[in-house]
This record gives sequence, C-alpha cells and structure tokens, in this order.
Amino acid sequence: MDQPARKMKVLVVEDDAFSRQYITSVIRMGDYEVMEARDGAEGLAMFESFAPDLIFSDISMPVMDGLEMLERIRRKSHETIVVMTTAFGSAEFTLKALRLRANDYLVKPVVPKDIIVNLKKYADVLAARSVEREVVGFILERYLKLRLDNRLEVLGKVADRLMQETEGHIQSADRMGVRLGLLEIIINAIEHGNLGITYFDKTGAIEGKSCDLNDLVNERANQDPYKSRRVQIQFQMNSEMCEWIIQDEGEGFDWHSVPDPNDPANLMSMHGRGILLARMNFDEVIYLGRGNEVILRKKLIQPA
Repeated sequence: MDQPARKMKVLVVEDDAFSRQYITSVIRMGDYEVMEARDGAEGLAMFESFAPDLIFSDISMPVMDGLEMLERIRRKSHETIVVMTTAFGSAEFTLKALRLRANDYLVKPVVPKDIIVNLKKYADVLAARSVEREVVGFILERYLKLRLDNRLEVLGKVADRLMQETEGHIQSADRMGVRLGLLEIIINAIEHGNLGITYFDKTGAIEGKSCDLNDLVNERANQDPYKSRRVQIQFQMNSEMCEWIIQDEGEGFDWHSVPDPNDPANLMSMHGRGILLARMNFDEVIYLGRGNEVILRKKLIQPA
C-alpha cells in the first residue's frame, strides 16, 4: 500500500509580526506544515528542530540577520530551499544572499500570488526528487536527449532525471542550485518560447489582471501554432564539464537585453529573473541565434 505523500515543511523567518503572520496565513491555505521564527537566531534553532524543506526569510532582522542565518544553514544543508524576502534599496544584500546560495528572492511587499507560485514550484521539485546516490563513477562520457511537450507539471521529474546523470560529478553544495537553474530555463523555454507568453502576459496573470497563469498556459497549449511546439534537451558530460542544450520552437527574444546578475540594480526587476538566477548557478549560460537555444555548462569535480 502506497504511503501518503509527506507534507512540505515551510519555515517563515521575519521580525515584523504583521508580515510574518501574513505570509504564514497564505501558506496555511495550502497543504503544508508551517512554523514561524522572529529573527535569524530563532530561525536557525527552528531549522535544527523542524527541519524545513523551504524557508522564506527576511534579510534585515535583529539578533541575527538573514544573511548570517543563511550562511550557517548552508554549512549544514544544501538541500533546504531558501527564498529571501527583500525590500527596495537592499539590492546589495540580495546579491550577497544569492552568492551565499539562497535559491530565490521575493521583493517586498510580498503578495499572495508570489508566495503561492513559489510554494507550488518548490513542492513539485521536492516531490520529484529521488534519493541521489553520490558515488564517484568511472564513466568518461554520457549523452541523453529528451523531447518535451508543454506540460509544466512534469518538469520537476525532468529536472530530477537530468540531475541523476550527474551523480558524483557536481559538488553537493551546487546541486540544488543547478537543479533549480535547469528548471527555470526549461520553464522559460515552454512559457516564453513555445507558448509565446510575454513577461507582461505572465505578470498580468500572476497579479490577477487577466486570467490565472495556469489557465493561460493551458489555453495556449491547446491553440495553434503553440500546441505542436516542443522543447528539446540534449545533455552531455565529459571529463571536464556537464553541458545542457535547451531549444524551444518559439520566435526567440532579444537575449542581449538579459540583465547582468552581478549588477545589484537588476535584482529589483522581475524581467529576466529566471535567466538571472540560472546565471548564478552555472559557469556558462550562452544564448545562440535568435534566443531560442541556450547552452548551460557546469564544471565537474576534478580528482585531487
């Protein structure tokens, strides 16, 4: 008899009582376990006792700020997903958080749609994640080719399958970031590439100005010319690096305008967010042609 799926455990770390209770109340509307902490020190203690899968944390807090808490958490776990909440004017701290291996960030004021989108995305990732056997193999080369339709619900499993090919070859500290970076780029290939959903279309749907995002995706996926489009992923690994080539069948975009992740000013813009986050986790992100083909590269662990 199948065991019931375990609920995702979520920790909210926020010193402002209203903001903390607001975020927690949104999470409680879903099927999640949730706990609260009032500062980084309390959040770190809760991390030890509660063992959350996902943490939403403010950056600026008394006693211990979110950056110190994140740094201490990363000494013990690279699998816990951490999303920082940040205010306008604190871009430098947000960039530091990403460099400390925060997985994502939300700009305040945080709205329910932002929280719900993140919960769904990361719940799918955690549900799909298999137990990875971190064994160093003797394989010199690997090759894999996938062809996907436009169903977003299978992408957690796709990212998991791609990561299985890299077992024992990518630093454990980098694995979650690479997994989520792959997920962001594949989502972009489907939503923005194959389905032609623009940044403004997506923003309007998320903010409730048009239809729900899932409704928009499903509508496009059943319309011509979008429904026949596919995403192709090629993976190959040699003795030095892993390489993923992701290609969609859309019209492309001006990839020259993608924001530089090393410029803190770009973090406050939601435009190009998925690519920006991917660039933080790969050694190379290279767009080709009209922008519907991207190469992602990650260097391998080298023997001592």
